[in-house]
Amino acid sequence: MTDILAAAVARFEALEDQLNALDAAAGDGDHGATMLKGLRAAAAADDAPEKAFRKAAGGASGSLFAQVIAALTRIDAGAPVGPSLAEAAEKIALIGQAKPGDKTMLDALLPAAEAESLAAAAEAADQGRAATVEMTAKRGRARYVEGAGVGHVDAGATSVTELLRIWADRHGGDA
Repeated sequence: MTDILAAAVARFEALEDQLNALDAAAGDGDHGATMLKGLRAAAAADDAPEKAFRKAAGGASGSLFAQVIAALTRIDAGAPVGPSLAEAAEKIALIGQAKPGDKTMLDALLPAAEAESLAAAAEAADQGRAATVEMTAKRGRARYVEGAGVGHVDAGATSVTELLRIWADRHGGDA
């Protein structure tokens, strides 16, 4: 698990500015920095990387993305992809009071939860992420900005997609 989290840290170091820019268009502009802080803590954790992520990232993102990290941890341990991601999506929906089409990370995670492999999950998440461009934000800070984020990709959906790509690459698309 440490190797894959180290790969996630490296990838999110490269994505930090891009994720911050996506978030700045419809939020406070710190999504990339927050993800990187959480992933660094998760990679350094001896156990329970999702708890380390939640604590380090803090706020709503910490709680929400900790569910994704927990699901990916279960998948690494041999749990099936779809049900693991579906469980994370259900918890995220409860925590964030969000639903499909609200222009959130769920718009990438829910399609991924229907997949049977990590490669298919990453592809489905990417399609969900792309669809957020035309969505009107109904949750998070984006709902308060002019235009409610229409015309911009959701940063959280982008991070879900990237995490799934990393896991798919490390598992050869299987799991």
